[in-house]
Amino acid sequence: MDINLSRYLEAAKNVALEAGCLVESRLGIPHDIQSKSSFDFVTETDALSESLIRNRLIQQFPDHLFFGEEQVSQCSEGEEYLIQSIPLDRYVWVVDPIDGTTNFIRGIPQFAISIALVRGWEVMVGVIYDVSLHSLYWTAKGLPSYCGEEVIHVSNVSRLEQAIIATSFPASDLEKRELVLRFLEEEGKNLLSLRIWNCATLAAAQVAAGHVDLYFEPGIHLWDFSAGMLLIQNAGGCFSDLQGNSYHKLQRHVFAAGPVLYQEVGPKLKQIFCD
Repeated sequence: MDINLSRYLEAAKNVALEAGCLVESRLGIPHDIQSKSSFDFVTETDALSESLIRNRLIQQFPDHLFFGEEQVSQCSEGEEYLIQSIPLDRYVWVVDPIDGTTNFIRGIPQFAISIALVRGWEVMVGVIYDVSLHSLYWTAKGLPSYCGEEVIHVSNVSRLEQAIIATSFPASDLEKRELVLRFLEEEGKNLLSLRIWNCATLAAAQVAAGHVDLYFEPGIHLWDFSAGMLLIQNAGGCFSDLQGNSYHKLQRHVFAAGPVLYQEVGPKLKQIFCD
């Protein structure tokens, strides 16, 4: 691996662990909770985590750019405008300082930190830290995917009746809730089991590790899935939007699975969400 890429990966791993310690230390305390929308919340801990991550990374790599969830939410320009304005020839850290904030607020141990490094809208480094389980998932371009020091791989499940799938209830794209329910109504009788973390990063990590066989979620953001995309692909899985398009900068919907299951379920999801 390129020596610079190795430096970037180690920096991302280290700062994810440091931010994880900060977030964990603030569990159970009263939070300053603000609403981004009816079902989407942020706390002062999200801001503290993002500030820590941004400061550590930009101190080490001052020529890199930063694209974090809380930073973007405070900008007057829209998210799409900000994405379109990012230069293709610059490294950009795409960060979710706490994914699963609602879980964090309620003390449900399903929240994580996600850090991806992107250049030319190719993900070069992906790190996800499961704060509650102290599990660090990581990968980089040209590497396998790891949990800790163990190489991970997507499952080889090929049929829905053998599959554990993960999805979520969209917090901002509310009209998509009905479509999630429609898929579950039509295909639920064929599933082995269902998981809903309401934490996109953990769902992606679980697919990469082969614990969950398929994941789809509409209405999320680059910081929710950029690291997870690389983890899944480097673990042998397929990742796209719900139309089957590969990772792109304006992507808002995700679908991931092992290769055979991806081919089986993809047309069903496309018919529900895109037709």
